[in-house]
Amino acid sequence: MIVVPEGYILIKELDYFKLKEDHEKLLKLVATLMNRVAELESQLNKNSRNSSKPPSSNGLKKVIKNNRETSDKKPGGQTGHSGSTLKMVECADKIILHKVKGTCICGESLGKFPVRSIHRRQVFNLPVKRIEVTEHKVETKQCSCGKIYEAKCKVGNHVQYGSRFKAMMVYLNQYQFLPFERLQELSKDCFGISVSDGVLEQNNSSCFEQLEETELAIKNALMNSPVIHNDETGIRCQSKTQWIHSASTTQYTHYNIHRKRGVEAINEIGILKQYEGISVHDRWSSYDQYNCTHSFCNAHLLRHLKFLNEEMECHWAGQMKSLLIKANDYKKEDMLNEMLIDKIENQYCKILREGIAEQPPDPVPQKVKRGRKAKSKSARLLDVFNQRSQNVLMFIYNPDVPFDNDLAERDLSMVKLKQKISGCFRSETGAKTFCRIRSYISTVSKQGQSVMDAIQLAIINKPIAIWVG
Repeated sequence: MIVVPEGYILIKELDYFKLKEDHEKLLKLVATLMNRVAELESQLNKNSRNSSKPPSSNGLKKVIKNNRETSDKKPGGQTGHSGSTLKMVECADKIILHKVKGTCICGESLGKFPVRSIHRRQVFNLPVKRIEVTEHKVETKQCSCGKIYEAKCKVGNHVQYGSRFKAMMVYLNQYQFLPFERLQELSKDCFGISVSDGVLEQNNSSCFEQLEETELAIKNALMNSPVIHNDETGIRCQSKTQWIHSASTTQYTHYNIHRKRGVEAINEIGILKQYEGISVHDRWSSYDQYNCTHSFCNAHLLRHLKFLNEEMECHWAGQMKSLLIKANDYKKEDMLNEMLIDKIENQYCKILREGIAEQPPDPVPQKVKRGRKAKSKSARLLDVFNQRSQNVLMFIYNPDVPFDNDLAERDLSMVKLKQKISGCFRSETGAKTFCRIRSYISTVSKQGQSVMDAIQLAIINKPIAIWVG
């Protein structure tokens, strides 16, 4: 007989095993909660440098670690940089001659001596009168039979704006993003002309209509390009979030707005639907629906690797980040060959094996949920590098494929800048007008043409022919 002292409880053998089982469950629960806490803390540590979050979400208190590597270069222009400065013109619009007058200290009059030399000094300035008014006087004559004839004149109205002035309004609104109100203030202050909203709207609409065939030419040029960049960004239109999709190369840019972000919008735009080259993008899943070759933006991947390495202490992420940067340096220095590519691939596979080995087991869910099993961020990124290695390393296999998708992001940054300066689009028509005109402006700018001259030619229905190389 077992005597139990007062104040103690006898634990049966069955209770011991139950306590052990409960203890193991609690340990698993603690591990799950710790993983969840780490996940939530990682979300707080995300910023524009280590994730796909925009810079506007950084706030003012976070200290952002720069992605740029330190170098020995001094600030300012580097050796070999082609600078630009104001240069003299051969024929000035106005010449003022400054003559030597007075007498010498010896008492001789300087006016009687011949000119020894003339030094030229030029001042670039705006004329006081910046508007030129041309009056057309149209003759009428009457024949002896009574029939009246009027001289031919292309000017139909008694008073109207010229194509150069209209082009300036479109240029400032669509290229420099001045909203109508500020554009009207500028026109009155600088040109002495009051312009109505209707005239400004009509100028944009006229330019939009004349560029229909040009937009088709840009799309055809993009569909025949060996490599294109694709991206999309949200924008407010009619008080709703819509999406501006871009397709671009170093020579062409095409924008289009759609209420959807995915396949429905891409199919309606029609570029990727028929494209057979290489599309560089940021792993948005909708792009995978198309049969073209895909290349991932490694700048996006570097940010995710940076986050995993610094915030979640994933050693493999730091190694992969260094490998991608080194491979890009090899490409910049034109050092890539078969042997070096094999070396990069072997190192790539080695880092993947180490990453899979150091990956902790997935947390045990408290309840069995339907659908795919949730994975950690590290595991999801490992899957990308493991299953899509060809898309990640496409830049070392093809010399025409860039390391990142910065070209598309630079093109789309103009859209975000427009929204910051001028605000959202009030109508879908205004948004489509902006996309078509901006496609034309960006394309002619990339091809080295004057944007102002290109818009003026579009206003008179003679847009610049898009160069196709």
